[in-house]
Amino acid sequence: MSRTRSEYDQPTPDDAAQRPVARHNNDDAWRHIPAALRRAGQRAGAGAADWWAQDTVGGRATGDTAATARAVLAGIDDGDPAILDALPVCDLSGQWADAPTEADLYADAAPAGAPGWDDLDTLRRREAIEAYRDGFDTAAHERVAEHCRTALPDSDTGAAAPPGRRRPGA
Repeated sequence: MSRTRSEYDQPTPDDAAQRPVARHNNDDAWRHIPAALRRAGQRAGAGAADWWAQDTVGGRATGDTAATARAVLAGIDDGDPAILDALPVCDLSGQWADAPTEADLYADAAPAGAPGWDDLDTLRRREAIEAYRDGFDTAAHERVAEHCRTALPDSDTGAAAPPGRRRPGA
């Protein structure tokens, strides 16, 4: 199952009344809403990667963090499912009781004046959540790679550690 496809909370019953068309058909007015959701997804993805790094290549990690960092970077570059499946993911499956729903994410991230979740048609809902997921996944992978490069000794990266950053074990 692809982690980039939306999973809907509940299927719409065949006998359900048609959802009224919301007043958001103006593409220019709508364009800023997915952008805001993408930015919110980026913040969440970067934060999830920061937590991931602590236990994998950071201060709470055990073992050879440089070897782990090399393996993760190679797996990201190669698109290795074993590595990619171990990275933070935007999980809206509803599997966890305290996980936010799509409606929760939208309500938290949509800018003021945006139509409410219940006012969106299926296409706009899908577009909004895909923007959030895209932002999350992109930022999470980028931040994971950044943490892994930071965990490598200077000889592996060909450069000194960034100012203000201490290499693990240094």
